[in-house]
Amino acid sequence: MKRLLLTLLVLSAACLFSSAAPAQIKRPGAHPRYSLEIEPHVVLQWEHEVWNDAGLGPGVRFNIPFLDNGPIDRINNNMAIGFGVDWAHFGDDCDHFGGPFPGQPVESDCSGDVFVLPVTLQWNFFITPRIWVFGEPGLAIGHSRWRVSYRYACGPQGCPCAPGECDGEVDDTDTDLWFVFWGGARFLLSDRVSFTARIGTPYVSLGASFLM
Repeated sequence: MKRLLLTLLVLSAACLFSSAAPAQIKRPGAHPRYSLEIEPHVVLQWEHEVWNDAGLGPGVRFNIPFLDNGPIDRINNNMAIGFGVDWAHFGDDCDHFGGPFPGQPVESDCSGDVFVLPVTLQWNFFITPRIWVFGEPGLAIGHSRWRVSYRYACGPQGCPCAPGECDGEVDDTDTDLWFVFWGGARFLLSDRVSFTARIGTPYVSLGASFLM
């Protein structure tokens, strides 16, 4: 549902801006020149193997253009290398831990953090003077850490405590290499500042872009 709502938001805004501005995609090179894009943003991450709820946190992306008008020289496009860091904090709603005895109620308190370090190839298309859309395939290092304390009903068999309740804790980390992909749009507020929305895997981001 969150993915659908953000997609509808981006498409609606694109239609609104498109109706108010002339097409620019057929004018190669007709876009602002910049050597660096700095994009602070807020991350909403929904994909993780431990938590049911979404994670929320800050992030930043840096994009450095290396191909000013291409790889298709007949339209208005460019390519950039992007890298950055994102942090998402997850709260109480985890379902990965059911206790050692199946069918017994578990009361758990869990939290965790996911750090993502992406490196992407950003392909920009300058649709109108105020709307740029892009695709971003790439790779990312994903580092996760979660902490869980839980209490469950237990008996004396195989349990070091007296009949009644048993306590347990889990504190673990995991680091993986992920394939990532995002699509997004920038809506320029001025020649150097834009509102930027990104949707893909493993998260959505909303923020501002500053062209240097």
